[in-house]
Amino acid sequence: MRENVGQADDVDRLQAGLAAKAAMKSWAEGMELLELVRSAHDAGWLDRLRAATTPAELAAAQGVTVEQASNVLAVFTVAGMVEADGASFRLTPTFDALVAGVSGIEMSAVLDALDLARHRVGRAARPIADPPGLTGEQALVLARDWGVRPGGGAQQLYRLLFQSLPEFRARLDRGGPVLDVGSGVGGGLLTTLSLFDSLRAVGVEVVPEVAAELRRRAEDAGVADRVAIRTVDARALTYEAFFPVCYWAQAFFTTDARADTLAAILRALLPGGVLLMQEDFPPLPPDEPTLRAALDRLFFRQQDAAFGLSAQALAAEAITAGFEHPEIIDNPLGRLVLVRKPDLRLSE
Repeated sequence: MRENVGQADDVDRLQAGLAAKAAMKSWAEGMELLELVRSAHDAGWLDRLRAATTPAELAAAQGVTVEQASNVLAVFTVAGMVEADGASFRLTPTFDALVAGVSGIEMSAVLDALDLARHRVGRAARPIADPPGLTGEQALVLARDWGVRPGGGAQQLYRLLFQSLPEFRARLDRGGPVLDVGSGVGGGLLTTLSLFDSLRAVGVEVVPEVAAELRRRAEDAGVADRVAIRTVDARALTYEAFFPVCYWAQAFFTTDARADTLAAILRALLPGGVLLMQEDFPPLPPDEPTLRAALDRLFFRQQDAAFGLSAQALAAEAITAGFEHPEIIDNPLGRLVLVRKPDLRLSE
């Protein structure tokens, strides 16, 4: 009888092991698909698939067999990357936009950022993990992945953003100047400058490699004469009561830098000046966190960045720093937080 119990236990453990194996194989599907996408991107397949192409035409152009081309296209079709039209295949509109690099959302930037995340997360369980923070080149990879370029699509998105922020928009209309803290490669900053012809700005970016890219993009966008880019830690800003409006890209700031950064922003704003922040990552659901959210948290906490702060938490953090009258605004781009520097003149 004891032998039968032991055999039943062995069967249960075998089934459990097989289930775990199946789960890991399902996780690997994404990894394998990304490697195929990377290979096709590097070899020029994806550019060719922006137009209708048969397997035979693709094979002849890429120097592979028709069977190879057909097998790859079959995978991309199942993945939703390409669609068939008779005997021809082409990228779906979604992936065509990515390969085309619409408004700076580019395939190469996405692949580089995925490599960075894989490298960092892959070392998280080792006894000696990577030190907090990123190298300059790594920070540039992340900034390029997050940044957009001020094209028509980005401009339309930011018009929607500013429609829900009449007070903020009015100050931009009057020319600012706007203080942009944590500018990255300037997706938001340069797009905003492109929408407001009289607006002037100061962009603050601590990583030299990222700041250099920001300067290049400002030149490309034709707004370099209206933005001063400072390569400095935001905590070292010495402006006093100068700006009527500020945007803080708070999600990328380390935990120990946040209070002093908010203090520097408070000093830099005029009395009654407004600060805008965005809830970049929705808070992790306490009961059922998604795998994507958990992995994002692991990556950003490796950089000691505050991850997943709710709009309410951002508002509370700003109030602790001395701001007042917080507003939480739902917007197509996410939840926004608007706070104000006290204006003591109004109480006199």
